[in-house]
Amino acid sequence: MKSMTFLQKLSLRLAYLLCRSLHASYRYRWYDLSHYQAAVTSSERGNPAIACWHQNTLPAVLAHAHRNLAVIVSQSFDGEVIASVAERFGIAGARGSSHRGGREALRAALHFAKAGKELGITVDGPTGPRHEIKPGIFYIAARSKMSILPLAAVGRSRWILSKTWDQFHIPKPFSIVDCVYGEPIEVPASLTDADIEQLSKNLHDALQKLERQIADWQQSRAWPKPERR
Repeated sequence: MKSMTFLQKLSLRLAYLLCRSLHASYRYRWYDLSHYQAAVTSSERGNPAIACWHQNTLPAVLAHAHRNLAVIVSQSFDGEVIASVAERFGIAGARGSSHRGGREALRAALHFAKAGKELGITVDGPTGPRHEIKPGIFYIAARSKMSILPLAAVGRSRWILSKTWDQFHIPKPFSIVDCVYGEPIEVPASLTDADIEQLSKNLHDALQKLERQIADWQQSRAWPKPERR
């Protein structure tokens, strides 16, 4: 990015302070950690590629604070905000997207993967369409020999920004955030168009299944026993 204005720098600072306050108030509940362990085992370096919908970016990133994670974010100012906040939570950032800086993001993601970091990827971001899988995660996983690990992270009490393209979710202060991993998805080393199509369907279905699972729990107010992370 070009040098930032005072207001942009102030925005970064305020975004971090807000996220720090929210993170301190959230209570994270984890489910299906066996899927995480399976993805670790099946990834060559023990570092899976964690996939989620863009609408869940905030709780998903904060839930993985100070873990061995790198995230792919766009080169826009919105991406700068995410990268700046993530860095303060011990999470590295690979800059770029399918629309801008894609090659740079791919190189950075591969670098982090080879260094043993898990990768966090919003698979329909940064500009949508909503819940439409972008193929980048499959190329990264294939070249890095990583399993893809679906994730849903949803606040039990949350604001939904209905005017955003992704219906962005922000868990309200002191909310419980339910974090559920899906079954790992294996990616072949050599990808065909047919592979990409099938993998996209499998990942889309897996993420939607997790969203429905959490929605059912929250509607019935009947949650399984959380697991210790």
